[in-house]
Amino acid sequence: MIRKILKFGFSTTTLNQEPKHRFSLFKIIAGAAIGVYGFDQGRKYREYLSNIFLTKEQLNDLALKNMIKSKDSQLIAHPINSVNNIKNKEKVVVLGGGIIGISQALKLLRMGYNVTVIEQAHTVASECSAFNGNVFNPMYFLPLVTRDNLIYMIKNIFEKPELTTVRFNMNGFLEDNFIQWGINSLLLSMTDNAQIENSRKQLRIGSLTLQDIEKLKPTGLLKGHLIAKGQLGFFASDQKVNAYKDRLELLGIPHIKVESFEQIEQFTKTDLKTEPNLKLFNRFKKALILTTESNLETRDLTQSMLKYCQENFPNQFAIAFQTSAQNFVLDPDKNVRGIQTNKGIVLGDRFVICLAHKSKQLAQKLRLNLPIVPAKGWAMGRTAPENFNQTLVKEFTLNTPNYFATNLNGHLRLAGCAEVCNDTPSSDASSEWGAIQILNRFNEQNGFDFKMNDFTVRSCFRPLTPDDVAIISEVPGFKNVFINAGHGSRGMSYCFGAADIMSQVMEGSKDFEDYSVKRYYFI
Repeated sequence: MIRKILKFGFSTTTLNQEPKHRFSLFKIIAGAAIGVYGFDQGRKYREYLSNIFLTKEQLNDLALKNMIKSKDSQLIAHPINSVNNIKNKEKVVVLGGGIIGISQALKLLRMGYNVTVIEQAHTVASECSAFNGNVFNPMYFLPLVTRDNLIYMIKNIFEKPELTTVRFNMNGFLEDNFIQWGINSLLLSMTDNAQIENSRKQLRIGSLTLQDIEKLKPTGLLKGHLIAKGQLGFFASDQKVNAYKDRLELLGIPHIKVESFEQIEQFTKTDLKTEPNLKLFNRFKKALILTTESNLETRDLTQSMLKYCQENFPNQFAIAFQTSAQNFVLDPDKNVRGIQTNKGIVLGDRFVICLAHKSKQLAQKLRLNLPIVPAKGWAMGRTAPENFNQTLVKEFTLNTPNYFATNLNGHLRLAGCAEVCNDTPSSDASSEWGAIQILNRFNEQNGFDFKMNDFTVRSCFRPLTPDDVAIISEVPGFKNVFINAGHGSRGMSYCFGAADIMSQVMEGSKDFEDYSVKRYYFI
């Protein structure tokens, strides 16, 4: 009976027929799956074998002599190995000098580790940490990867509606590990409960960020950075404001509902009753104010942290610029002992990959399909016009959650939109879909007539995970290699909290399954 059921379920013929060649749908799918698995395993094995394998004696010679021969090639040690070599302290090599990498270095230095940072550019914060929308908001999170957004992103490939804020670009499908990213996105982000849980995971990191900032404030590290409390969001109906209010309450985000200018002015302690502001208020009627902090510059903060590390930990900290990581160096026991770069081998005891979406290239060397894809974002800046209000411009953020607008010291910054794509750089960011969308939406919502040539426009590639939650994890199978990546557009908001979690993972003092790479499938 079972045999007959299987025949009926998987055969393309009737039960009474017995063809010589039978290709069922089941066999095709199974064969394709085996083929894809085999190709993937072959790629993993090939990538792993591209690493450098040295004996313990060779590693010792390399550390002492700074040069050895291996397989008819000459290997040299990077000069930075001798810079921070304090006895009885482990050396951690941080790969990547963005805000995540430098904040991770700072955390480890404060814990007593020696730290060496490897950065491929000539300065820190050169890529997706180079600029932002001036938004620092650790207790406010809207996930980019949601059921609705995934549906919209797929539909937008063909329809390209004018009001969209997110979309797929066809070249995104060519990205390494895109299949793993897509499958995991569908499995982990398709329910309301999953989205809420993902938000809570991010907000937990944000809470740790705020705690660490309180510890760092007495050091003077954050001195000079503008931190403005409050974020104002306008809505056209009670239904919209109440729906948003319910989400904020569910996530535990403090907020105030206001229905008059008097309430707004009481909170801001400023006179906002100008004619344009009243016109804007009459248009939307209802408003929410978030009691959070916002507005820091990513590059400035990263550079401040670098300077702080150099001045306060001169014998523990070193950074190698224009140095790109290529392969790992392993001993006979398959333990990672170093990283091969374009300028020689950097030796270390532990390694933390903080290379944003490019982290997956090194992860493949350790047989890991890291499900991170680049999501392009845009930032636009110009001098703010007179009477341009700092508080009211923030309504742009809540009413269209993928956008941010801030006005710091007379400098207007617009940011937002996301396009899942590959990381091919643009020659003219101002002509791209995302920049055009941001400007059109901002003009429409605020009644301005700004032109694109009024702005300096830049684009960058943010690391997007399938559930839009950062990966803060040990690499499976390698006890001394870790990943701190996938923070999307919230690197500045979550850098300190992520560094704190990473330090606990490294020390084995706590298990953080919510941020482990093992939460994903088919990796």
